Amino acid sequence: MARGLLLSCGVIFAAILSAGPGAAEVPIPRLSPKSGLAHASLTTPAAPLSMGPTLPVSYAIRREVGVDVSVAVAEFYAERDYAPVWGEGRGDALRARLADAAGDGLDPADYVVPRATSGVFSEALEDVALTEAALRYANHAYSGHLKPRSVSPIMTIEPPRLNEARFLRRIARAKNIDHVLESVHPQHAQYQGLRDKLREILATKVERPPVVGAGGNLKRGVKEPRVAVLRARLGATVMRGTDPTEFDEILEDAVKAYQVGRGLRPDGIVGPRTIALIDEGAGEESTAALISNMERWRWMPRDLGDHHVFVNVPKYEVTVMNGGETVYTGRVIVGAPGHPTPIFSDEIEHIVVNPYWNVPYSIASKEMLSGIRANPSGYFARRGYEVVSNGKVVSPSSLNWNNDTLRRVRIRQRPGNANALGSVKFLFPNEHAVYLHDTPTKHLFSRDSRAFSHGCVRVDQPFAFADALLSEETDLSGKSLSRMVGGSQRWLNLKVHIPVHLAYFTREVTPDGRLKRYGDIYGYDARTQRALGL
Repeated sequence: MARGLLLSCGVIFAAILSAGPGAAEVPIPRLSPKSGLAHASLTTPAAPLSMGPTLPVSYAIRREVGVDVSVAVAEFYAERDYAPVWGEGRGDALRARLADAAGDGLDPADYVVPRATSGVFSEALEDVALTEAALRYANHAYSGHLKPRSVSPIMTIEPPRLNEARFLRRIARAKNIDHVLESVHPQHAQYQGLRDKLREILATKVERPPVVGAGGNLKRGVKEPRVAVLRARLGATVMRGTDPTEFDEILEDAVKAYQVGRGLRPDGIVGPRTIALIDEGAGEESTAALISNMERWRWMPRDLGDHHVFVNVPKYEVTVMNGGETVYTGRVIVGAPGHPTPIFSDEIEHIVVNPYWNVPYSIASKEMLSGIRANPSGYFARRGYEVVSNGKVVSPSSLNWNNDTLRRVRIRQRPGNANALGSVKFLFPNEHAVYLHDTPTKHLFSRDSRAFSHGCVRVDQPFAFADALLSEETDLSGKSLSRMVGGSQRWLNLKVHIPVHLAYFTREVTPDGRLKRYGDIYGYDARTQRALGL
């Protein structure tokens, strides 16, 4: 209805124009905002001919919004009877803020609006173009440029959506334009900290020490240029007549001492985690990495939940927050690069003690079928597996094992010490069939890099994690769960569902303002940067 009204008004206005000599100017249709500098000039002046009294700007705006604007902008102007928005210096204030968009990790060229030349049509086009630029900026700041699934199909997080009508009303009546534009950015502390770091880098050029940089592991006996940088960074002595690019015993001792000081396993091997810590604050930080992490923060829910679980996959860490305080932090094992952990938000609804592990078809077909076919009964008996067909447990030797069989039956591992899920799992029903769980392979938690699972998140201390998770449950706690271990499966429903966020951030700002880096284990930073044209 509103669109039809706009088009009717456009037809009426066209009739007015055709009734007499040409107006003082003829507007050029606006180009797509994607063109950056949307157009070189707003209008093409025609010969100045007189047609009586000057038309009100509102008539020209009515024409503009009937041509090529979003529904939100058209309805916004119709609601205010096509009155202009950006007079009395307000347009200059908007332009000034949009010109600083680089400090927000956005491209100022996306929001440039050339100034009007003369006449009501030019003023109307400028007013509408400024409104569109403000809305474009707000959407980018609020929800990001990209769709998460364009980076990876298993990034199924849904970015929050801006209430465009509310934003336009707010900015139209705002005395402080900057305040309204600032409010559309995520207010999460990490987003704000990353933006501060980005602005700091853009404003200053600080001389930093050289970085060791990515590459293969450095250890005793290796000889390459990065070893000399490592030696300089750790202050390891170079004996007279020795090659500084060769990793010797002196450097190995220096590496072990550094690893002890940073809470790493002192093995003397400089792998990705040790290099990331040594290179913190060294070299010129990639603004592209900061911007790609800010983009992913824009995809996060604006309200993470007063009590929530947060898993940062590249950090291999799970955190439980309650009332703004960190009440639990622990190590996790996440999906290997070939089986990445999905990125999304959900709610923990159930806990299962003494769980069965239902083996996914993908694992059974790729990793188990050949062993089963060689000796079905022995394979199942040694691993504590059983096969369920038509709702009943049957003998594995009674089946003809092939891929069709795997699709018809269910293989599960009985509860017990060897069960792949350990003693407990924490469920948040989702399309990926992933969850948080215990594991019998505790030794892997001592590794600095912990991407070993098939996609689920393994928790190092599941009952301590449960204590923090269940603080609002009257009948459940980590201790009560631990007393249930052993015996048959126990399925427990939570009275209060707890938000859980599986996230992917390779940059983090510490409370004291230091920037920490984590490895881009799935390549999502690189993909995000390419998609953003960084």
